[in-house]
Amino acid sequence: MLSILIVEDDPIIGHATQLWLSNDHACEWVQSLQQGIDAVKQLAEAKQHFDIIVLDLRLPDGNGFDFLRFLKRQKNNAGVIIMTAQGDVDDRVEGLDLGADDYLVKPIDFKELDARIRAVKRRRDGINTNIIEHLDLQLDVNGKTLTLNNEPVHLSNKEMALFTVLLQGRGRYYSKLMLEQRLYESEHEIESNSIEVHISSLRKKLGKSIIKTTRGLGYIIEKQ
Repeated sequence: MLSILIVEDDPIIGHATQLWLSNDHACEWVQSLQQGIDAVKQLAEAKQHFDIIVLDLRLPDGNGFDFLRFLKRQKNNAGVIIMTAQGDVDDRVEGLDLGADDYLVKPIDFKELDARIRAVKRRRDGINTNIIEHLDLQLDVNGKTLTLNNEPVHLSNKEMALFTVLLQGRGRYYSKLMLEQRLYESEHEIESNSIEVHISSLRKKLGKSIIKTTRGLGYIIEKQ
């Protein structure tokens, strides 16, 4: 489940987009530039961020380009999909140059929007690259191998799955429930402390500071 922000002033389009995306994701919809900025700031205060932002360019109190500049100043790493009626090539170029990941011209097909969101998330998570490097760690996602200071580290299947989720999502918090859903989606019975046990084991093998815990937010591997 992704955290998605829709910045769209048209009530019909905004409501329909929120309804569609809310089937699979946590989705917030705002109708102005300032409301979008406030939503991002509020989440940042909780040390969290949106995974994806669906952004209209023409807003009642400003321009979507200003929102992109704000994200850049904040060093916010959310994936951005511009969704607008403006199909002008210069607008597309400016939006992409300011950090947008993709561009859809209205009217849109929601199934295409889903596909674009998945593609942006894969690129942002580095899934297109098999190797993820973090400090002295190197994780081969496809080969399911991990090295620390060039020495192999043995992880159980669940530890590998858990660490891969956290490492691909560096910079965001994962609650215990979110991790359980990722690791045990096809299992009916889950030990109540299984996530804590796996986290403890990972810290013993990789160092106590690699995975941080914040009460009320969850687990995080911080970006370097």
